[in-house]
Amino acid sequence: MLRVALTGGIGAGKSTVAAKLSELGARVVDADALSREVVAPNTEGLAAVVSRFGPGVLDADGALDRAELAKIVFSSPPARAELEAIVHPRVRARARQLTDAMPEDAIVVQDIPLLAETGQAPGFHLNIDVEAPRELRLERLAERGLPRADALRRIDAQASDTERREVCDVVIHNGGDLNELEHRVELLWVDRIVPYAENLRESRYEPRPEKIQLVETDPQWARRFEHLAARLRRVLGPSAVRIDHVGSTAVAGLPAKDVIDIQVTVVALPIVDAFAEALGDAGFYGKALNDSPKPEFPDPLDWEKRFYGYADPGNIAHVHFRPIDSPGQRFALLFRDWMRADPAARRDYAQAKGVLATKVDSTADYAEAKEPWFDHEGWPRANRWAAETGWHAPVC
Repeated sequence: MLRVALTGGIGAGKSTVAAKLSELGARVVDADALSREVVAPNTEGLAAVVSRFGPGVLDADGALDRAELAKIVFSSPPARAELEAIVHPRVRARARQLTDAMPEDAIVVQDIPLLAETGQAPGFHLNIDVEAPRELRLERLAERGLPRADALRRIDAQASDTERREVCDVVIHNGGDLNELEHRVELLWVDRIVPYAENLRESRYEPRPEKIQLVETDPQWARRFEHLAARLRRVLGPSAVRIDHVGSTAVAGLPAKDVIDIQVTVVALPIVDAFAEALGDAGFYGKALNDSPKPEFPDPLDWEKRFYGYADPGNIAHVHFRPIDSPGQRFALLFRDWMRADPAARRDYAQAKGVLATKVDSTADYAEAKEPWFDHEGWPRANRWAAETGWHAPVC
């Protein structure tokens, strides 16, 4: 089951995107609808709201007067937090019930306005943010009959666009053209969501492109790493001693394949094996591998690791699980820090990568062709740099 979270500020067009995804085949769970359901008449949720805010938030029929309640909570952050403490757990529990009842091969989209505020993003395979210009949002809210002052209070009470982008994998810009918006949603569905769901059904990760292609530094690489790291932390908890962005995408100014490399430091590799099912549920699939031994550590057993890939075709990633203080774990961090600190080393490695990329066609051949450079240049020079500067692996 592919679990997608859909978020966006009030008036951004999130409901329109949800409707289009439903039309394309997604099963949509609407948090706004659930927030009404859990405080409907004769529910425990409504009783808790009345207990906290008083009978004045009820209308003549005994139902929740949402406008009256909004006056209270949107003018008082503490009151809003108390309301959320009542409503949010009940909404999440109901959403879980609905999701658990769906087929295993479903694509489930949960419409969650407060995704960034509630910290739920790492629990989903894909997070989508719908954005629109502030003034356009205000115009839409005015068309719904909401006074400008009230609309501004509601917008300002939510996370900012920047805060939502920080937790989302995809941003859909909605400038007001419905056809254009629906076209963007269709492309996302065909190019990313459906292939992602297929990978999960087949328990496989998205392979890197077979043809070698180096690209310039992408500012989004760091954010993509953070999204993946958050999902890994959610699965592994304290069993992940460290989670680090490593490899070329972790070094600004260094050309790289568009693949995020992550190192997860663990006490011992059997720990990873114990999490295999949970990692698979989060979209990570892997196997046992060995890094190439270096001269001072010729025993292949010293270089054993678990290699996992990620199922998202829009965020290809390789996760290297390595034991703490192993030579591979140390070298991944050392090489990254050496590259970041030494411009000459960065230039030399970039030149070597560029030359090799012109000589081979496939990424597999490219990876193999780099090993002699690491043996004769990367490994000895990085270790000399560590000795000269006093570098040591970060304390775990």
